[in-house]
Order: sequence, then C-alpha cells, then structure tokens
Amino acid sequence: MKALRDTIQQWLAQEWQALRAPILWMGIGVIIIVATISAQLPHQHVIDVGLEEGIGNADLPFLRDFNTAEESAFGNFRWSGGESKVILPTFGNRPTLIELRWLPLSESISAQAPTGVEVWSNQQLIAELPVSAVGSRQWLYIPAAGDGHLYLRLVSDVFQPAQDPRQLGLPLERIVIVIVPGGWVWPVLPPLLWWLGAIVLGWLILHRTLLRWAGYGLAIGVGVVSLALILDPARWAFGAEAASIALALTYPLTLAVQAGLRALAIGEAGLSLSAIVAIAFATRIGGRFYPASMPGDIGFHTNRFHEALGGFITIISKNRGIDFPYPPGPYLLLAPARVLGFETPLLLQIGAALADSLSAILIYLIARRVLPSRPALLAAAIYVFTAATYLTTWWSFDTHIITQSLYLLLIWGVIRAWEEWQAGQCYREWTLGLAALSAMVFLGHFGFLISSGALLGMLLSIVWSAGWLGTPWARRICRPLTIAIAGGAIFAIVFFYSAYLPMFLAQLDTARSGGLTAVAGRPPISRAALWNTLWQAGLVAHYGFFPIPFAIGGLWLLYRRQGWQITTGLMGLSFVVALIFATLPFITQISNSPRYLMALGWVVATGCAAACDALWRRGWAGRLGVLGAGLLVMLNTLWYWLTPMLWRARPPEPF
Repeated sequence: MKALRDTIQQWLAQEWQALRAPILWMGIGVIIIVATISAQLPHQHVIDVGLEEGIGNADLPFLRDFNTAEESAFGNFRWSGGESKVILPTFGNRPTLIELRWLPLSESISAQAPTGVEVWSNQQLIAELPVSAVGSRQWLYIPAAGDGHLYLRLVSDVFQPAQDPRQLGLPLERIVIVIVPGGWVWPVLPPLLWWLGAIVLGWLILHRTLLRWAGYGLAIGVGVVSLALILDPARWAFGAEAASIALALTYPLTLAVQAGLRALAIGEAGLSLSAIVAIAFATRIGGRFYPASMPGDIGFHTNRFHEALGGFITIISKNRGIDFPYPPGPYLLLAPARVLGFETPLLLQIGAALADSLSAILIYLIARRVLPSRPALLAAAIYVFTAATYLTTWWSFDTHIITQSLYLLLIWGVIRAWEEWQAGQCYREWTLGLAALSAMVFLGHFGFLISSGALLGMLLSIVWSAGWLGTPWARRICRPLTIAIAGGAIFAIVFFYSAYLPMFLAQLDTARSGGLTAVAGRPPISRAALWNTLWQAGLVAHYGFFPIPFAIGGLWLLYRRQGWQITTGLMGLSFVVALIFATLPFITQISNSPRYLMALGWVVATGCAAACDALWRRGWAGRLGVLGAGLLVMLNTLWYWLTPMLWRARPPEPF
C-alpha cells in the first residue's frame, strides 16, 4: 500500500508541476486571443451539396437528414427530406447571409414535388420560399443565434417516385454562407473550451514524454490549432470534441506504456518511445472520431465481428473478384473487451489504433538488435508516421492492422528464439511461443498467411539446406524452428482453412482452364496500369518514396558492418518476398496480391533508420539530405491523414 500511495503522490506532484508551467498558460492565452480575433473576422463558407468525398467544398459533416448524393447534368446535388438540417458551428455569433441554389425539376416529377420550403433558424421561422421547377436561387438574412452556432432547418412536403423507396423534397445544389461584419462579438464558447481541454491534456502527455522538448511540441500544437481556427473555423469547431476525447484516451495509455517500458528496462529511450506511441494513437483515433470522416470498411468489420461471435467463422469474402477465406482471429481477440460496454465499431477502432501505435515498441525492439538506441527510435517513428499505416487506418482494415502487429511480434519472436537457441537455451518455451504466434498470424488475415508463410518457408529452406551441409548453427535451429512454424500452420489449416478446401480446388480448376483472370472474373489489367499503381499508390503514397531506397541502402550498410545474422537475414528475405509479389501481377495481369508492401514496413523502417543515421554522421550535406527527405515524407503523411479526415477523400488502398 505504501508503494502505491507513493506512486500516486509522485504522479500528482508531476502533473501539478506540469499544470503550473508558464508555457501552458501562454499557449492557452494564445488560443483565446486567436479565437477572439477570428470571431471579429469576416468568414465565408461554401457547401457544394452532393460533394460527399473529395477535396473541395465537401458537404459533410455540415448536412443532416438529406438523401444520398447524386450527379446530374447540372452537377452534384442532394434531395432534401421532410426536415433537413444545415449546421455550421461558430457561424451563428453574427447575422449571416445565406444563398440556396435549387436545381430544376424534370417534367416527370415536377407535378409531385413540393413548390415551397420553409427555412427555420433554431425555433424561428425565417421565410417561406417558393421553389421554381426551372431552378432558383434565394438569399436569406439569418439573425445571430444565442449559442453562436448556425442551425438551419429546411422543412417541406415530400413525395415518393415510383420504384423509389426514398422520401424526396427538393434538389439542393449549393449553399453559400457569409457572415455579416460589424460590432464586437465574443468567440463561441463550447468548441473553444473543448480545444482548451485538448491543449491541457496534450501538454500533460508532452510534459511526461518529451521533457525539455515538451515546450516545442506545445508550440507546434498551439500553432496548428490556431491556424485551423483562422482558415476554417467550422471544421475547427467540429474537431474540438474529437481531439479532446482522443487525448483523454491517450493520457492513460501513455501512463500504461511508460510503466510497461520501465518493466522492460528500456531506459531513457522509453520516454521518447512513449511519445511516439502517444502521438501515433492520438492521431489515429482522433481522426476516426472526427465527425463524418472516411468510414472505410468499419461497417463490414462490424458485421463480420457479430457473425464470428455468433459462431459463423468460416466467412468467404471477395477482393477484386476473387473469393478468399476471412479468418476471425482478431475478432476473437477483441471479443473479451465487449464486457467494457463499447459499441462494436468503437471497439474495433480503438483496438486497431492500439495495435498500430503499440507496434512502435515492437519496431524499436527489433531495430535494437542491429542499431543503437537513437536510430532504433527513428525506426519506430518511421514505421508509425509514414503514410502506409494511416492508409490502413482510414480504410479501417482492422483485422489487417491487428494481424500486422501480431506479425511484428512473430518477427521479434523468431529473432529472440534464434538467439536463445544459438546459446542452447529455452528450446521448449520458444518453440511453444512461436507456434502460438504463427498460428495467430495465420488465423488473423489471409494476406499475412501468404506473405508470412512465404517468408518463413524461405527461412526454413535455408536452415534445412545449411543443416544438410553440416553447419553447426543450423543443427541447433532446425528442429525447434520447424516444429514451431509447422505446428502453427497445421493448427490453422486443420481447424480453419480445411473448411475452404472445396473452394480452393474449384479455383485451381478454373485457373488451369482459363488462367487467374478467369478466377477473378475480370479482363487482364494492362501492365502500364499496374506499373502506375505500383509507383504512385505504392512507393510514393505508402512511404513517400525516399524510405524505400534508403532502406535498401541501410540493409547494405548493416550487412557490411555486421554480416548476415538473423535480423538482417529476415530483412533481406522480406525484400525478396516483396519483390516476388510485386512482380507477380505483371505476369498474371490481375491486381490481387497479399499486402506485401505493408508487411515490408518493419524492414523499410529499420533499413531507412540505418541509412539516415549513416548520412547524418557525414556532415551538413548528409544532414540536409535527411531533413529534406524527412520533410517530404511527413508532408506526404500529413496529406493522407488530413484529406480523409476533413474531406473523406479516399487514399490509395494499401497493398
């Protein structure tokens, strides 16, 4: 009890010291001043109704209770419902001018459509507008709202066309909102308070993790929040609650991670590593919490989760025309957490964000086998802050994300087991552990079954070949490694994949007679299109290009310094596996492949960190090169984090 009491007192003292820091209150003051200045500025917001996703004046999350987006000869639009809503936070603290643009109606429905619409602001009827069948524009003056938020309701009659289940009102194309300047107003309080809470939480995390660099982190955060407030106050307000909740979850995670890293005796690097985990988790889960951000496959995974818990585990899914097994492993791992009362989509998103961010620790542990502490930290940062892992977050590839984390655990397990077996230690423990880890990976995602199976199969073939040649190290490794990997594979095949044997045989028969394109049921893809996808969506979008050549150079440097050992050997074999799967589509002319570029992420991070460390030591020219490449990579990541969050713009699908 005394130890627990001392720990709590130490925690309270540290947090109290952080809250008393002058720089925190300077940051809060800056946010309040910027919010006050922004409230006096003229703002205009344009909503292109029907632009549901894509860079531009997207209409979400500003619209409620409209029908789905459609296209016409006049552009994108949405049909209103009986009571559709337009919401713009912070735009109601002054009077506003509103322009509504209605599209013309076709002759077949003009007789059924309503001829007018009522516009309400809060509980006040602003106007009853006639709407012409040939299209029209109306301008309205909306008085200031008491809570500072613009909240419009468009109320009209509805009709239901033949063979259409929807209730339709009128086709709205565009909304333009302009604040009427004049007089002093205070900033809208609720979003400002949410953001101030986020700043305080963020500071507590930074003060605990970055120590003397925490002030720089706070300055960056305050600067970004202030810039967002000036440029787009409505989206800034929508993000306030999401940021606060994300950081409220990140704070206890940071405490837990730091306690775990102390138990692992990581040392001083544990502080920086906990900062990497915290930022990675906050940006991922905060992006998912932002209203109307890109949903990805969260609906698909919610349905599959419920099916798996209901006993339906032999699921068949389809990717680009080809049926494939869908293992339930990650769902079963998350299932016990349902006792916490989380709704399924929230549970899946938190589970995926945790797996992705905590992977930074595994990357650090792997990289430390071949790198000093500082470049190993850089490897962890490269892994979680290149765009690749954010792509899987936005597509909500939750089972993939969790399995990739398990795959990293398997890689680390193979490295540690190899080292223990070379010393003649822990044969039984590591054999059982690797068997369990490999089974979890094989039952986590079909793509990782293929890519990890290829990697481990190559490793086993090398070990067996060396054993036949009488190499001493291979004799110590061969038996336990074979038992471990074969045991995990047999378990996965017997208890899951054997159920798909008829499907596999049917696909094999189709491939023999018509090729793999017949299995996909699609025409061959041109090699030019495949190359463009590999270059733009793969090398550039996933990693910002530079980490790939840096990683190849880093692997060469590690080989020169240390020779081939298990970590560098696995890195080299991973490149071979990736090269094989990158080449196969050009032969088969189908785009289906395991997510080999994602499985290569740990190699890219470790090799790139080794190359950056070597360049940094070569003087100012090398440092400029590292900083320039790093800046471009971070801009690429920033783009693929912001655009799906704010505009639901779909990034390339990770592969």
